Order: sequence, then structure tokens, then C-alpha cells
Amino acid sequence: MNIGIVKRIFSLRRGGSERYCVNLTRALRAMGHHVSIVGEQIDPELQDQVDFYRVKVSHVSSWAKNRSFARNSSEIVRTAPFDITLGLCHSPAVDVFRVTIGSHRHWMDLRYRGRWQRGLQCLNPRHRAVLQLDGAMFRRSPSVRRIVVQSRLDKRLVMEREQVAEDKIDVVYNGVDTTVFHPGVRRQADQVRHELGFHDGQPMILFASAYNWRLKGLKQLFHAMQTMRYQGACLVVVGNGPRKHFASLAERLGIEQRVKFLDRQPRIARLYAAADLFVLPSVYEPFPNVNLESMACGTPVLTSASCGGADLVEDGVNGYVVPSPEAVREMADRLDHHVALSQDQRARMSHDCWERAKKFTVQANAETMVTIFEQVLREKSRAA
Repeated sequence: MNIGIVKRIFSLRRGGSERYCVNLTRALRAMGHHVSIVGEQIDPELQDQVDFYRVKVSHVSSWAKNRSFARNSSEIVRTAPFDITLGLCHSPAVDVFRVTIGSHRHWMDLRYRGRWQRGLQCLNPRHRAVLQLDGAMFRRSPSVRRIVVQSRLDKRLVMEREQVAEDKIDVVYNGVDTTVFHPGVRRQADQVRHELGFHDGQPMILFASAYNWRLKGLKQLFHAMQTMRYQGACLVVVGNGPRKHFASLAERLGIEQRVKFLDRQPRIARLYAAADLFVLPSVYEPFPNVNLESMACGTPVLTSASCGGADLVEDGVNGYVVPSPEAVREMADRLDHHVALSQDQRARMSHDCWERAKKFTVQANAETMVTIFEQVLREKSRAA
């Protein structure tokens, strides 16, 4: 198949959705498909891996950027010789739309709790543009034949908030690169812990997010650290979020000696391997790759039910699920429970993490996407 993928930035230097696009592209090419990227930017070192159709984008404002990319990428999609097209961002002319950032309407309900505040924000040109583009992708575009979501949570939200019929939606979990993330990296755990200044037996809890620490639940995690009965555990925070603000919060809570901040790490697998538990209690997220990466390294995950990654977590078996980030007491109890486990119990959880994660590879994800592409091609052929 000649596959066109619309993604504004084709890069391994950005967040999870960009990494997903690169990994999917590589897997599809390995299967013998020709893949082109329709986007605005591409890493120089990736240019020889794909044909790149550059999209002109207006940067006058954020709303102009979103609208111009959707409009101009759609023009390319309509005229390029693709058999099938996949949108990883707003581009109404694609055949398949994979939801990467979830329903903006749902996000706004979480971000702006007051009715009047939410109503005013709906008049904001930036939010209004995204809501209109969501409407085009979910309901109004005659081109979009299939919606792909990353979790059961997002399937429910797309059905309820965006009024999409169930038979138009496919749940396809993300894939993890098991050549990078696997239990073998645990051999580096002692060395990494030594580099970070952990003493023997001291529990290490890990939080990693490139941005938006507030919506990822870091504030609530700090409160859970303060609430824990066991005060010897240390939290490592990885990413480029507002460190100054959260360092001040840690000081106010009296846990500043139990929190270490690190910049974004290119070799994050080493930190997963060194941690006793990975924690990401997001307010809302379709499916964070970090959860699956941690489990592939054999490290259990504590997450929230409002996070799509909870689909893969079996409470007490390969991790823990709390109802929401606001369930601070429950989060603290899970932390205390985990650090009190015996070595045998932790080894069993680590094994169960890998057994679960290894089923969700980049290859498995690509194969499922190809199956969907073939179904859509048959539908288009019948319609023609």
C-alpha cells in the first residue's frame, strides 16, 4: 500500500505522539508498504526514511496555525497518489483518524470547571478552532471512515461527547519498542540508583512527563508522598515542567529532601529499570506511552482510572489504579503497600508487567492498523 500519514512534526525529539508516528512508519516500511509524511517539520536525520510533503502553516496565532495546517494538509491529501491516508492530527480529508490528544470538549470540562469560565473559554479563538476541527474530524467530514482510539476510556468519550457511532470506532493500543524497553535493562538498576544518590534498599518512585505536570497529577502525587506512612521513599521527577513551582510546593509540604528533579532523559529506560514504581496519576490522558514503557522494563505502574493506560493495569498484579488524581489517601496507601512488598512479591509483579507489555509491540500495533486500512479500502471500493 501507498500510505500517507498526516503529522505536523515528524520527530523522535518530541513527545509520545511524535515517537509513535516514527515507530509506526518504520514498522509499516518493514512490512513492505510505502509511507509518506504530510507535515510541517521533520528531523534532518529522518528525511531519508520517508517521502515528505511539506505543509505551509501560518504562525500568526495558535488558532491560525491549527486551521491552516488542517486546510493545507487536506489539499495535499486530496491530490497526492495515496491508497490510504491516516491522520494523527486534524486533517479532514484523511480516511482514518487516530485520536492522539483526546476530545478537546472533555479536556475543557476538566480544565475549566466553572460553567461561566468554560463558556467564556469557548469564545477563545484557540479553543473555538480546535472544537470546530474536532467536529470536522468526528462528525462532519465525509472522508473520515474510521476513528481509532487508544483506550476504552477514549472510545466511551468519543461516543458520548462527540456523538460518534460505536461501529465507526476501533480501539488500538499503542505499541512499545521492546528492543529498547525490556527487562534486560534492569541489570543497570544498581548503577543508576548509585548515580542518583540512593542508598541500598531505599524505595525509588518515578514520575516522568515532558510537560503539563499539573494535568499529569504531580501536585497530588506530592501530597500522597507527604501522606505516606513510610517516609523513606524518594520521588524522582523527570521532564521539563515548571520545576521552580513544584520545588516550592515540595518545600511547603516538607518533602523537599525526598524529591529529585531531572531534566528530560534520552535514555529513560535506565530510570524505569531503577525505579520500584512508576506513577502517573493524570487528570485525563488517552494512553500515555510511558506507562507501557515502564511495564516493558518490568516496573509496575500506578495510574488513575481517568487515564487510558489503566486498561492494561490489573490492580495488585502489575500495578495499581486509583479512581482519580484527587484520591490522595488511596494513592498514599498504594505507595505504602508497594514499598512494603517482599523481594519475591516485587519479582512476581515485575514478571507480570513484562508478560502484559510484550503483547503490545510496535509491530502488533502496525499490523492492526494495516487490517483497518484494508477494511477501509474495501469500503471505499464498494462505495465507488
